[in-house]
Amino acid sequence: MPKAAAHVSSNPSRLVHTLSGLGVAATAAPRKGFADKLAELIDLSGAIALSESLRGLKRIKAVETEAQGDAQALFMDRRAEMIEAISASFTLDPDAMSSSPAGFILPSPNADTFSDDAAGYAPYQRFYALHQSEMDHRVISLRGLLRKQLAARSEALAQLAVLDTMMETTLSDYSRRSLAALPKLLAQHFFALRRAQQAADADAGQPSNAEHWLADGGWLHLFHQDMQTLLLAELALRLQPLQGLLEALNSEHEDTP
Repeated sequence: MPKAAAHVSSNPSRLVHTLSGLGVAATAAPRKGFADKLAELIDLSGAIALSESLRGLKRIKAVETEAQGDAQALFMDRRAEMIEAISASFTLDPDAMSSSPAGFILPSPNADTFSDDAAGYAPYQRFYALHQSEMDHRVISLRGLLRKQLAARSEALAQLAVLDTMMETTLSDYSRRSLAALPKLLAQHFFALRRAQQAADADAGQPSNAEHWLADGGWLHLFHQDMQTLLLAELALRLQPLQGLLEALNSEHEDTP
């Protein structure tokens, strides 16, 4: 099975480029300013709650806590753990289940994989959704730790930590709904690869088998590679807000005598 790269790019368009490369990208949205795009994502009740919270932002003070660890090292270690959780799950070896950091591995192909749309893709949709749940939990935990470091550093960063909490709460539903569409888009790629193999089988006059599908260059092998690439692109997207917090911490540290 393919192994994940050790580096996760922070390119904001990486996920879009990945979807485009798979042939399942949606039509590009018209260019708009940040404020305009943000306003479209927040309903009236959310806007009111956010406005009320912003009014009290200046009253937020730094919180005295015990000495915190190295935020950069913390981020890099946790990110590496998330990459490894994705990488290690891309195996069909049942003995690897007990040692998989994610706690699950790829589903094994069966007759439905090649013959039934709903039943054939369902195990892969569950596999992807499990990874999304795992990423969500790990990213939220790491984001909270970085906020604690912000809150202890200075008044300005404490206010940034509160602001980040507000924005995460306000946009969390939209974010989850948007990311939940990814395994559905990935299904289109799965079906396209499978149709190509079915056509090749028809031309050859004989059916292929799972061993052939999983060999290098086989349609299911390619699908596994592309699914892993998409998961890594999603992880990079999920980590962008945290990278912003980390940059704020590093920036203040560099500017402080």
